[in-house]
Amino acid sequence: MSELTLEQANSLIEAALATARTMQLPPVAVAVLDAGGHLKSLQREDGVSFLRVQICQAKAWGALGLATDSRNIAERYDQDNLQQGFINALNAMSGGRLIPLPGGVLIRDQSGQTLGAVGVAGAASDKDEACALAGIKAIGLQ
Repeated sequence: MSELTLEQANSLIEAALATARTMQLPPVAVAVLDAGGHLKSLQREDGVSFLRVQICQAKAWGALGLATDSRNIAERYDQDNLQQGFINALNAMSGGRLIPLPGGVLIRDQSGQTLGAVGVAGAASDKDEACALAGIKAIGLQ
């Protein structure tokens, strides 16, 4: 498999939203980006605050841009002032499109090839990440 399909993206979002409801989270937004960082699909639940749309995309975009889940970016940010400066510089270079918080997860096929990323925003970041991971698992990807 070399490309994430719209059907897969929509199914991933459906599963992520179902997980959020099972976990009784506040309303969330979920974005799926293709490997080039382009928006493939996005849904926002009723009642989610309007900035969550940008936040979920930024979590996914940062994961793709740095080739690592946004949790790793957040951990790197917490390391020291040098890493904070680096991530702040990347954020400035990208026009503010990177958010160093968990909830952005790379989507990979069985061979490990990156097909895109999913970002979830609206709940605590760890719970956003759990929804993203559940969505990926539901469509049989890594």
